[in-house]
Amino acid sequence: MIPLAWACRAAGHEVRVAAPPGLTNVIAHAGLTPVRAGHDMDVTGAVRSFVRKLAPENRTGPAARPAGGGPSAKTPRALGMFVDLAESMVDDLVTFARDWRADLVVYDPTAWAGPLAAAAAGVPAVRQLYGIDLLFPAREAVIRALEPIRARLGVDEADPLGALTIDPCPAGLQEDFPGARRRMRYLPYNGAYDVYPAGPPERTGRPRICVTWGTTMARLGDEFFLAGHAARALAGLDAEVVLAVTPAQRALLGDLPPNARVFESVPLHLLLPGCDLVVHHGGAGSMLTGLVNGLPQLALPRLPDHAGHARRLAATGAGLVLDPANGFEPAEIRRAVEDLLASPGHARSARHLGDEMAAHPTPAELVADLEDLAGGHDRQLSSLTHHAMG
Repeated sequence: MIPLAWACRAAGHEVRVAAPPGLTNVIAHAGLTPVRAGHDMDVTGAVRSFVRKLAPENRTGPAARPAGGGPSAKTPRALGMFVDLAESMVDDLVTFARDWRADLVVYDPTAWAGPLAAAAAGVPAVRQLYGIDLLFPAREAVIRALEPIRARLGVDEADPLGALTIDPCPAGLQEDFPGARRRMRYLPYNGAYDVYPAGPPERTGRPRICVTWGTTMARLGDEFFLAGHAARALAGLDAEVVLAVTPAQRALLGDLPPNARVFESVPLHLLLPGCDLVVHHGGAGSMLTGLVNGLPQLALPRLPDHAGHARRLAATGAGLVLDPANGFEPAEIRRAVEDLLASPGHARSARHLGDEMAAHPTPAELVADLEDLAGGHDRQLSSLTHHAMG
């Protein structure tokens, strides 16, 4: 959400980013003004508790599936977690939106305190996606789940989809759902850095494969962080393997093959130019940053939303997804990587999606749409950007 918030500030508007206390430093380091709303919750613990119950023996399907797929049957548990987050934040958010007299609320698609607060303050709500729109099919279930909060606030209606959806995905990747929607160019944001980090050395002529596991999976438990496992599966392959990790993740990598190099705290968007392939966990940020660079991808998802992203990507031909029911065996990983490198069709599909994304309007160009929605260009816009994950 940071690039759009910056764009609003650059256009002269007031922006506040509401979040639980644990995110205030992250927001401030991004050069934006945080507002504390609610209290921190153990989201990581909640996700860990139900992802460990997704037994591999209950999964079916081939190892590398090109077919599309929707959210997991476990989605209702995730809905409950997001309702709890909304409940924890909504009172503070309503108070702030009213007192500050916000003109618009822009919110993360799982931050349902956003549309509830917008309804209570009588202003439009804008949903900003971070990847595949996995929750659109669950709209009615979300409305029912939020009913007690809506009734307590005394508002007539609070649509979790908002008045407008901002979508960073190319049309070829996203399903065609109804409703007001604006495409926006995906600009990777990887945090603030004190020193410009050095990227990888010059190419050697061999294929370069980037392995990254985001920032979420290692927090769930060491067994979910498979970057080292994926790199070892590529031992002996005539290719360079570069691993993008945080300093805390490096100790989890284990022994690595001679063709692997580790890069700590290098923003992914600086590491991927010059790469030929990305291997990752199925996270939306890794996937879209890979597509910005037109790279085919191999996903090894464990979380339901990661599986949904990975299957949609595979359906476009731009990547493959491995099923955890098979244990992500090294031979399976290696075969999939060799397939992706050998098949020009995967690379063409990835470049096509990347070209689609490059043609989308920039965040700066979307500001005019937000101004129109909030009431026109004749007044300064106060925009409350809201993110619920803490």
